[in-house]
Amino acid sequence: MRENFNFVHGELSFMNFFRLKPFTRMFVLFCLVAMMCQWMFLNCLNLDVKGEPTSTMYRSIDLYTQKEPYSGRGPNQSSDAFAPQEEVILRAYVTYRDDPVPGKIVAFEVHGPVNRFENLSFTRTAVTNDDGIANVSFRITWPNGHREEEVFGVWNVVAVVDIAEVAVNDNLSFLVGWIIELIKVETVDADNVSRISFMRDEHVCFRLTVKNIAMTDKFATLILDVYDNLSVSLGQVVLVDEQIVPGVTVMFIEDLLIPEWASLGAGVVYANAFTTLPALGGVPWCPEVSTTFWIVKAIAHDVAVINVVPSVTEAFPCQTVNVSVVVRNEGDAGETFDVHAYYDSVLIGTHTVRDLAPQKDKNIVFMWSTGCLPPGNYTLSAEASVVPGEVDVEDNRFVDGVVRIKPWAPPPPAPVEYVLPKWLLAFLFLLAVLVGACFVLLIGLALWCTREKKREAQTAVLTPSVERREEHPFKTTKMCSVCGREFPGVYTFCPYCMSFHGKDYE
Repeated sequence: MRENFNFVHGELSFMNFFRLKPFTRMFVLFCLVAMMCQWMFLNCLNLDVKGEPTSTMYRSIDLYTQKEPYSGRGPNQSSDAFAPQEEVILRAYVTYRDDPVPGKIVAFEVHGPVNRFENLSFTRTAVTNDDGIANVSFRITWPNGHREEEVFGVWNVVAVVDIAEVAVNDNLSFLVGWIIELIKVETVDADNVSRISFMRDEHVCFRLTVKNIAMTDKFATLILDVYDNLSVSLGQVVLVDEQIVPGVTVMFIEDLLIPEWASLGAGVVYANAFTTLPALGGVPWCPEVSTTFWIVKAIAHDVAVINVVPSVTEAFPCQTVNVSVVVRNEGDAGETFDVHAYYDSVLIGTHTVRDLAPQKDKNIVFMWSTGCLPPGNYTLSAEASVVPGEVDVEDNRFVDGVVRIKPWAPPPPAPVEYVLPKWLLAFLFLLAVLVGACFVLLIGLALWCTREKKREAQTAVLTPSVERREEHPFKTTKMCSVCGREFPGVYTFCPYCMSFHGKDYE
């Protein structure tokens, strides 16, 4: 009975909905549609894609190399790095519910780094053994021509296997390059300050930058050979079994005495890295690097200002102008000095340059606040302080052109980009829905008022006679049936012919 009642009640409610006035039904439908649109919009703002179980569940393949402990075990992992012409062994471990699957054919596809010369790629297949492992191997190529461009970089491998008509795969990447690479070698003094000129009977030190692309520490024997201008060996520095950590390492190496018989002029330093001493069968990790230096009678000290450039040539008062000053160390030793910037003879600021290497430039930016300067032309200049032992001081000062300060005018406002937050968009959407609902309600109310006014007008046309009958139930005059004249109904005799009309009324 209760179920029948609910059904009948629901049917009656549904039928009552269609008995509503048209504008009311329209308003209810509009509200329902607006609520659905708002729900869809808010769900789009907070979209969260959740992964679902796929058909590859319980099926697995793990691709890795022989480079333990960083062989790339696990899904989509990276292996340790390989050197040119080194053998790469690829292993694919195939399982179903963590149980090895033997006898499956595994496809291996290998792609070298993308380059503009030749993109290396090849494909192999292998069958899993009783332990569920398939093996293939190849050696990193080392072609003629653009070797490093074609071979060095990230290599990518994909392994694919079919398990019960479902293909599963795993990806592996590894880096190919010089495992230990010498980036550069520099000559420095005992304080590790860059320097390119040395005198006889003076010690020269070295700064060596080494890079290790492997994921583990490596050991290298580093040898530095020094020659003078006549290619005569001045000596050798040997570091045996130096531990090189992954990444870039900068090493300070001391020191080598330049003999008094060394030839004046340009000398050369060659740096090499070996697996061990060549006499013990060591082989190079990478190509050698070199740098030149000078053997001189005396060390020259000279700094100079070579350029002064303002960011603008015209400005307004209270506007900030960036003044770029370029200084150079034209001497043979690292220098520390001060740089001063001026407009006319007024100081803008001072900056200290520390340990500027020989024959190197440095760009310094001064911020010149024009403040309340009156309009006019102002000359910019910069000056470097004199360093000890400097003889040529004429180039320590540089004068630039003129910067014109114009009468003040407000700068145009910078364009501002407004980004509305998502919550504000949702609020505006809800507000638009409410305004639309109110608008529809007003339209429906206006239609209802118009309809009611028409109904009252029609009713007013039909009611006057009835109202008059209620106010005046009897006639106010009578007509004499004898003389035919009208007289007030309150009389029972005709005042004109005196005829009796006591019952002559309606």
